Amino acid sequence: MNNNSKQILEVAILGAGISGLGMAVNLLKAKNTSFLIFEKNEGVGGTWRENTYPGLCCDVPSHFYSFSFAMNPDWSKTYPEQYEILDYLEGIADKFKLRPYIKFNAKVLGAKYNEDENLWNVSLESGEIYKAKTLISGLGQLNRPKWPEISGIETFKGHSFHSAQWDHDYELKGKKVAVIGNGPSAIGFIPIIAKEVENLTVFQRTPNWIVPKPDRIYGTFEKFCLRYLPFFARMYRFYWFFLQERNYLAFYQKHNPGTKFIEKAISAISTKFQLFNFESVYQAGALMLLDEQVDDSKFKEKLIPDYPIGCKRIIPTNDYFPTLCQDQVELETSLIEKIYDNKIVTKDGNEHEVDTIIYGTGFDTNIFISPVKITGLGGIQLDDVWRDGAEAYRGVMVPNFPNFFICYGPNTNTGHISIIYIIESQILFIMKCLKYLKKNKLSYVDVKDDAMKSYNDNIQKKLSETVWAGSCGSWYKNAQGKIINNYPGYGTEYYLMMTNPKYSEFNTNLRRNT
Repeated sequence: MNNNSKQILEVAILGAGISGLGMAVNLLKAKNTSFLIFEKNEGVGGTWRENTYPGLCCDVPSHFYSFSFAMNPDWSKTYPEQYEILDYLEGIADKFKLRPYIKFNAKVLGAKYNEDENLWNVSLESGEIYKAKTLISGLGQLNRPKWPEISGIETFKGHSFHSAQWDHDYELKGKKVAVIGNGPSAIGFIPIIAKEVENLTVFQRTPNWIVPKPDRIYGTFEKFCLRYLPFFARMYRFYWFFLQERNYLAFYQKHNPGTKFIEKAISAISTKFQLFNFESVYQAGALMLLDEQVDDSKFKEKLIPDYPIGCKRIIPTNDYFPTLCQDQVELETSLIEKIYDNKIVTKDGNEHEVDTIIYGTGFDTNIFISPVKITGLGGIQLDDVWRDGAEAYRGVMVPNFPNFFICYGPNTNTGHISIIYIIESQILFIMKCLKYLKKNKLSYVDVKDDAMKSYNDNIQKKLSETVWAGSCGSWYKNAQGKIINNYPGYGTEYYLMMTNPKYSEFNTNLRRNT
């Protein structure tokens, strides 16, 4: 389709990452070929294409970090690395013949709902404008680097870059390197670069709960069974689903009345059969790993968090603590006061002279769709609606934005289960809404304000009873402390909710000229 075409798309999809590809496959299965994916990069993969820092891998088991309709028997090990996930997503695009439906190098600046036409106008950086009946965002969260607010950061005379924009052309060998940040990204690449640099200083603001990573290589016989025994493959996937789903009860909803009977049942079974409390076991496992890998008691104290396990993302890894104990590695726990010339100065007055600074400070996870500007009814801007914190009905719809759906939107991260499972649940919901539109000859569906408020009031009430509401800072919250990323429930609970759209909670408009 070119700019001069009169064709109106049924669906416009923003982004060719996991959400966009999954949405496209489901549209094709429903025999809907009137759609286009707009992707700003030259290839598919989203965050798994854009992020390429050393040591990047997924902390969800590979056989569950995949689509249910496209299981992969060829994963090399339990936890997949970046290149394997990207290869998998490239394979999805090829297997389901999605590339003709993707417009690459197409950066979307904004999308505006035209009330006269009941259509979305999608504007590209190239100047092209596409019209679509439905707009779906698959832009994701983990692609916008978060930079720390440090005085003098722009005056540093050495070389610096963010881990989300890794400079592969820069040689780290023999350099004095500082890593600012010690979240999942930093903990992934620190053991890798420590092997090359002359010395490495890790600036830690707060320690993380780190647990053993049960990673291993899959054998030939296992791969054979996964490829040729469909029942075995499904059961193995369910095994990982069960293990992850169980963790929610262990950590994240201690006081939700709706799950008290489950908690009591587990407690009774644990007592009778001398089983364990999952939270205690995880914490004990974390402390045991620390004891095994760190001998110095004073150094060990710097690595023990003072917040409940689960308040921040729990990080599975086996090589971070041993790396910190190496002679060429220094852990700095005093806060940074400023940067000047080629020095980092901490609040205790110490100066660290470095050649290179790598910012491992994660992503801006509070900005779900920006910088794309979404404009709904009456010229309302989504950025303005979300000024005090992003929220959405079931994580996918916002009032006054007709026929607009979000994958991996606000309060849809679970913290314990594969996000692909959640995205597939959202796709199921969206497909049901599209079918409802077509069957009833509607121009649009738009969630009602009261339905939105009721849903999010309930979400925030449940979130207040979770470990995420603790005093620790995390990417789950915005600057005001509102939890905007996580869903307070089981993955199963979310899936069942998304299978049942309540159309009575929608405003609708009959299609014109029908």
